Amino acid sequence: MPKENVPLFEIFGPVMIGPSSSHTAGVARIAFLARKMFGVPPEQALVRFYGSLASTWEGHGSADAVAAGLLAIPPEDERLFRGREFLEELRKEGKGFALRIVPVNGLPPSWHPNTLVIELSGPPPASAASPASASPGAGGEARLTIRGSSIGGGSIRVDEIDGYSVNLSGELEAILVLHHDEIGVIAQVSRILASARINIAGTSSVRKEKGEEALLVVETDSPVPPGTLTQIEALSPIYRVMRLPSLEDLPPEGLPPEGL
Repeated sequence: MPKENVPLFEIFGPVMIGPSSSHTAGVARIAFLARKMFGVPPEQALVRFYGSLASTWEGHGSADAVAAGLLAIPPEDERLFRGREFLEELRKEGKGFALRIVPVNGLPPSWHPNTLVIELSGPPPASAASPASASPGAGGEARLTIRGSSIGGGSIRVDEIDGYSVNLSGELEAILVLHHDEIGVIAQVSRILASARINIAGTSSVRKEKGEEALLVVETDSPVPPGTLTQIEALSPIYRVMRLPSLEDLPPEGLPPEGL
């Protein structure tokens, strides 16, 4: 019986910036998505490494990967290992953001061994069609908290956003609609997307309590235009809308870190 052919890609893995696909490339992708969701450069960034990341983050370049991702440097950019260097240059010019990294001993039983939590804060949020669609915190500043897992081979999973459980790979575009839990919200959002000829690849919804706050996650086959996001945000039950970009549609390499 002939043996099944195995693609070389599956043997050697994807080409990516190292030294570790899980602790460098995957971490960079989670940070990059967090930065894109936040919309504008943050003023403060707190990163907590759990599990194996808490033990190996220094040797595997995880801190540089986080800094680069939060500077909107694409995960496949060869300058990934210079993330903290770029951030320090910006800080000397009075730009950039304060980055604090905290390794945490112990790991909740349900969490992946390569887990990080990123908390961003910064300027007050604007509409979904303009930068900063994160939630308002104390003093009106924007805040965003993302828990992600680097699950191997550079692949990632976003597990939680602002306290809501999600399951997003970053392979598809997605919008996250925070709304009052009431009849017809999903239908209204779907009609707006259909009128913009946006195909829905999948949806999920989670709520804290019946009739209270809820989160609708809509994955799409193409980016949702800013005007369409504004239409959704204008619906009366909607509190805010966030966009999670696809990692498959990254900006071209060679772009400078934001602010340089």
